[in-house]
Amino acid sequence: MPSQDPRGRSGPSRRDFLRGSGVAAATAVLTAPAVDALDEARAAELAQGPPVLSGDTTITLQVNGQAREVVVEPRSTLLDTLRNRLDVTGPKRVCDRGSCGACTVILDGDPIYACTTLAVSCQGHAIETLESFDPEIVPAAFHRNDALMCGYCTPGFVTACKALLDKNPNPTLEDVRRGLDGNICRCGTYVGVLQAALDAAKALRKEA
Repeated sequence: MPSQDPRGRSGPSRRDFLRGSGVAAATAVLTAPAVDALDEARAAELAQGPPVLSGDTTITLQVNGQAREVVVEPRSTLLDTLRNRLDVTGPKRVCDRGSCGACTVILDGDPIYACTTLAVSCQGHAIETLESFDPEIVPAAFHRNDALMCGYCTPGFVTACKALLDKNPNPTLEDVRRGLDGNICRCGTYVGVLQAALDAAKALRKEA
């Protein structure tokens, strides 16, 4: 119960007040590091991202409209998985460092380098490769315009061109240059490649 001061007034004494203040201060001092520690633990948990995988892992990839189950190592690239595990050989291994575009595939409508993309990260996404394209549209346009020589880069160019035309069926020459910018032709058939993309766009418009 509240203490009685010498003048007969009831209520907490100065001693009670100081004692309570000291306890509150001590609690605050002890709690602050604990709160900081919890915040750091939460931040570390968020920074870890998805769970770490190790050993052989079974994944399912949607390749050209089909669900393909495959066992891979977590470090396996999409290019390795397609070519060596699923026998999808349209994407080519040339530079193997995301510089030339020969390994280009379409992931959810966007062209990507398969040699620098982990296969495990592609689960739940639609993967399109050269094998699924209509041979009478983009591939035929490349053939008509002599847009190939050694052929190493051609599948990547055809795939990047298909991705461009899916989004922009009526591109300008500058649109085509930007759309194929990530692909390199060491034989220098760029004139034919650009014209092939424009011709393929024209063929698509006739079909529409």
